[in-house]
Amino acid sequence: MTSCFTENHKLVGISNFLEWKIRIDIVLKVNEVINHVHGKASKPSEDQALSKYMEMDLKAQKILNESIKDPLISYVAELETSKGIYDKLGELFSKSTIEKIISLRSDLHRLKVSKGEGILSCLSKASQIKGQLQDQGEIVSDNKMVIELRLL
Repeated sequence: MTSCFTENHKLVGISNFLEWKIRIDIVLKVNEVINHVHGKASKPSEDQALSKYMEMDLKAQKILNESIKDPLISYVAELETSKGIYDKLGELFSKSTIEKIISLRSDLHRLKVSKGEGILSCLSKASQIKGQLQDQGEIVSDNKMVIELRLL
């Protein structure tokens, strides 16, 4: 099995997520592993069947990993199933996730020390927002935090 994903067709982010999803679903169907990725294949208890199940899931993982750009690998590297990888990529680039990230970034940008509020309280809010962004898969570097908080 060779990768059919050229560099131009690999998932890079929200900009090509829908096109990637259409392509990857077709490739997964052709390779007969779509049920693993969508969670429709149940894990068998018999050793021989379990071995085949694991082989098919590993095949699906390989296809998924070869279909995404290298910077995205870190988001899915620790996931142990093809379904986990597929679902994580869907979470990262779904419309609601992007909207949440935009909203949190906006909150961070608008953060100011209010009257009667100390700087520590404001820094605590900034830290909470940073944590929420990280929960959404958005990494906020310390340099970015300094730039955002310079206006306090």
